[in-house]
Amino acid sequence: MTSPRLFVLEDLFKFNNIVMDPLVEVYSLPFLLPKILEHPELVLAADAPDNSLMGFILGTRVEDASESFGDGKSMSWNHGHISAVAVAHDYRKLGLGTRLLTTVRDIMDRQKDFYVDLYVREKNTNAIGLYESLGYVKYRWMPKFYADDHGYEMRLPLSRDVDRKSLEGIMIKKIYSFGYKLYYLLMFYIFGIIAIIIGVKLVE
Repeated sequence: MTSPRLFVLEDLFKFNNIVMDPLVEVYSLPFLLPKILEHPELVLAADAPDNSLMGFILGTRVEDASESFGDGKSMSWNHGHISAVAVAHDYRKLGLGTRLLTTVRDIMDRQKDFYVDLYVREKNTNAIGLYESLGYVKYRWMPKFYADDHGYEMRLPLSRDVDRKSLEGIMIKKIYSFGYKLYYLLMFYIFGIIAIIIGVKLVE
């Protein structure tokens, strides 16, 4: 298995085969460049034998974030965030995604970040399975986070978070998410019935 290396700007000309894949979120250069330049140590790539890109990961950090938990107390800390991780189609199922994610996680751990989070499409069950195998948990459901899909925020507590405070309130968020999903199903059902009734009346 190849070792991840630091992503360089020239790689932007080599990753079309990855970002044009329908399973990969496509980001614009104005989004990518500031993140690459802000925390270059968290942006990694892996090379194939022919010098093409096998995959990349775009990590960043949220510094001095303030967050309230179940007990109402507010804490301030730094945490890591995975903005993108992608592997070229020909190199999937080889453990490269795991290698990229664990490498960036270890860097964030050494930087004393509290936890790592990321966002993922609800329909992307393969990615969710990978993240869960690495210890990430679904922290909250995010309705219509994507233009054509719901999403999840997933979190992985790091070694600094001994008491797993970054996951506090997860049960309340799950109950809220369950209620929201019921609401969406109910609306889908109601609008479906209305559409059928209108269709029948138009036929008559």
